Amino acid sequence: MTSDTSEARVDPTSHPRRLSPPEIAIAVTGISALVALIIVIALVMRGSTGPNGLGVISTGQAGSVKLRPAPDFSLTSFDGQRVRLSDFRGRVVILNFWASWCPPCRIEAPVLQRAADRLHDREVTVLGIDVWDDISAAAQFLNEVGVTYLNAEDTTREIPVEYGVTGLPETFIINPRGVLVARWIGPITDVALDKLVAAHLLTPST
Repeated sequence: MTSDTSEARVDPTSHPRRLSPPEIAIAVTGISALVALIIVIALVMRGSTGPNGLGVISTGQAGSVKLRPAPDFSLTSFDGQRVRLSDFRGRVVILNFWASWCPPCRIEAPVLQRAADRLHDREVTVLGIDVWDDISAAAQFLNEVGVTYLNAEDTTREIPVEYGVTGLPETFIINPRGVLVARWIGPITDVALDKLVAAHLLTPST
């Protein structure tokens, strides 16, 4: 007895259906979004490389530092002040290297702002140095994160080299005698920063 419905047969010579232009656009958009997500995760969780091969460091830790006079420099701040490091002799200086393209720097900036507000009356200066950056992007970064402590752009491109900066963010503590005494690689926390600074507030002659 013959069945009322016959089984569908596949023509071996037929070609797969081509995607329409709207379907192609949707597929491309989805792939682009996935790639962007992977890049963001890599930047935030695993670190990346910025301009001039400078690394982005997502996890903070204490770094070794050779006790030596902090290399002096003279720059112009974002608000037009002339900034010379040696002018802060007699104060503890928290010297922070950052850039607008560095995601951990955005997380760290409020920590430094709180330190600037909290420690100013204890003879502590927070000084940020923007490196390998676009000046308009850097200025926008400072406005967005609400930074008011002193910041200057490194127009020399030499200061990170003189300090041995390996990635961003990176922070150095300079004692009142102008000596490099501590180093922190990666984003720093309130607790870690207070500990680094407190040691040199108590013993300013070291």
